[in-house]
Amino acid sequence: MSTNRLIFISYRRDDSADVTGRIYDRLTATFGRDAVFKDVDNIPFGVDFRQHLDHEVRQCQILLAIIGKDWLNANNEQGKRRLDNSADFVRIELESALKRNIPVIPILVSNAVMPAASQLPESLVDLAYRNGTIVGRDPDFHNHMDRLVNGIQQLVQSSSSPTKKSNNKQPEPSSQAIKTQAIELKSEKGVDYTS
Repeated sequence: MSTNRLIFISYRRDDSADVTGRIYDRLTATFGRDAVFKDVDNIPFGVDFRQHLDHEVRQCQILLAIIGKDWLNANNEQGKRRLDNSADFVRIELESALKRNIPVIPILVSNAVMPAASQLPESLVDLAYRNGTIVGRDPDFHNHMDRLVNGIQQLVQSSSSPTKKSNNKQPEPSSQAIKTQAIELKSEKGVDYTS
C-alpha cells in the first residue's frame, strides 16, 4: 500500500528519461526519497492499471509533467499518437491530477515548447493553462532546479496555511505565466513573443 507523497513525476521514458532522472535525484535530495514518486514499475498482476495509476496520483500533492520534444507527438506501435489513447499511462496520470485540481506543473525540457490547448485531447486541455517552467541542460540545470524547488516549497506552504478571506480580486498573472502564454502563442503562430 502506498503512502501519501508530495510529488508525482509524470514523464515518457523514450522522451525524457535522462533529464527526469536528474530532476528526480535533485528533488529526492531536497524532499527525501519517500516524498517523490517517479516510476510505476510495480503494478501488481491482475490489477486494473488505470485504477492503480489513479490511486498513486491521488496520494500526491503536486504532479510534475515532464514535457520533452517528443512528448506531444509520441506514437505507439501502430503509429497512432499515444496521447489520443485513453489507456496511455501519461494521459491517465494527468487526467487524474487535473480532475482533482491537484497542482500540475509542466516542466519543459530539451527545448520543448508548451503544447497549445488545440493540440491536446479534450480531457487534457487544462494542462495548456497551467503555469510551468523550463529545466534546461548544464550550465542552467541547477539554477532552474533551484527555482523549481523554491516554487514547490512555496506551493506546499501556501496549501498548508489557513485560507484567507476572499476579496473577489483576481490575482495578477506572474511573469512566468505570461512567458508560458507567450511560448504557447509562439508554438501556435510561429512568432516569438518572448523577446
